[in-house]
Amino acid sequence: MGAKLKIGFVAGFMAGFSTEGLKKFEDYQVELSKIASGMDFELVNIKTIITSMPQAEAVRKELDDKNIDFCLLFHPSYIIGDFIFEIMKARAHFGLWAIEELREEGPMPLASLVNLSQNAGIAKNNFRGSPKKIKWFFGDMNSKYFKPRFEITVKALKAIKALENARVAQIGKLADGHINHMVDPRDIYENLKVNVSRDYEIEDIMEMSEKIPVSEVEAELKKLTDRVTIGKASPDKIKSSVKMFLAIKKIAQENNYSAIAFSCWPKLMPKKEMVGCLINSMLNSIGLPGGCEADVLSTISMLVLHVITESPVAVMDLPKFDEKDESLLLWHCGSAPIEMANPRGCICDKHYFAEYEESVKNCAPITDIIFRKSDVTVFRLFDEGKKFYYFTGNFFNEGKKAFNGSRGWVNNLKLYNEPVKVMDLANTMIINGLPHHYPMVMENVSAYLEEMAYWLGLKKTVRLPYADYLYV
Repeated sequence: MGAKLKIGFVAGFMAGFSTEGLKKFEDYQVELSKIASGMDFELVNIKTIITSMPQAEAVRKELDDKNIDFCLLFHPSYIIGDFIFEIMKARAHFGLWAIEELREEGPMPLASLVNLSQNAGIAKNNFRGSPKKIKWFFGDMNSKYFKPRFEITVKALKAIKALENARVAQIGKLADGHINHMVDPRDIYENLKVNVSRDYEIEDIMEMSEKIPVSEVEAELKKLTDRVTIGKASPDKIKSSVKMFLAIKKIAQENNYSAIAFSCWPKLMPKKEMVGCLINSMLNSIGLPGGCEADVLSTISMLVLHVITESPVAVMDLPKFDEKDESLLLWHCGSAPIEMANPRGCICDKHYFAEYEESVKNCAPITDIIFRKSDVTVFRLFDEGKKFYYFTGNFFNEGKKAFNGSRGWVNNLKLYNEPVKVMDLANTMIINGLPHHYPMVMENVSAYLEEMAYWLGLKKTVRLPYADYLYV
């Protein structure tokens, strides 16, 4: 991962107002430092209280010199708008924080919210052509208008920070026929600041895997077999997967890769009569997002979900919809991490290709998993990282029939936090031509994705309700 998110804490003041707000600014510096430790961001308390233009200029320069990502501007009283305009010229995003007045009648002591309103207007109207994006906060540290709103902002900006100059490795070519997943790395960097690397091929990983020390392989293999049930997958293919996992883990450490888009086929099948499903599963279990079939943009989307939640992630397909209970099936060949399994656990089994193709009749191993009951968010960036969609729901009915592999049925569907019928969701995805491969995490992270998209300037896909006819 890259550098920590940096948040600057700044305040100004105008003579003639109560100084009580300045005492709160001092207290909140201490309290924010505690939050910074718990949420793993760097807090820069800027001690200068802005009361003049030279001070505003100095603070603006300090914000840029210290590479502040988000400036939390506290309003202990009214602050002259010219000073605000000056510090808002910094490259950071801005949060405007006002507090309650000290009394309910008589002379107004702070004009804190009054000033926040003024400064929001400055952000919008005084930066023509490129309005300054802001988020507002109100109340004390534990107010419902501060604490939850601030925590959402921190997680959203941490996801953006994690993308900035992240290195994502595409190992091997796109899976045959997956031309809808083609991306231009130059566009990915322009839109998301992510570096896409093609330094390794499948053959490199196979060769490197044979050089992993036997003791290391055996130790990792024991850790795996202690956690899974061995089904029809042969021991040699499971061992080969462990060796390739260790090889990829090694190059990720050496090259500072944040995520891996691994091309499990077509090369692994003819060369080793195996797939990369277990390899990706193990990568996701250790917090190194492993995307299937060399799909770079779904892998970057997995990275976002992992940074927000610090939980294992996976990438799915959508093979079935069911109008009877308004649900859909999230399924993939078998690359989900073990942590997602219900009490039945994980079975290392053959790939479904083994049932139909004689030349790969021993093709393995996959993680055969039924997802445990939980919230779920499916999120994907598309159009070279300029657009996004997400939907949420709940895994339910673990006994409902489904295909072998990693799978679970999802109901209570919502698209962008709005309830959606399953066929309206299907129509939206199909008619909009959204790329198949659906990154998921077993939490509802809609708030963080919405805010991340706001700061990045991403666009949503259009909701298209199902009808028997096509329409404009």
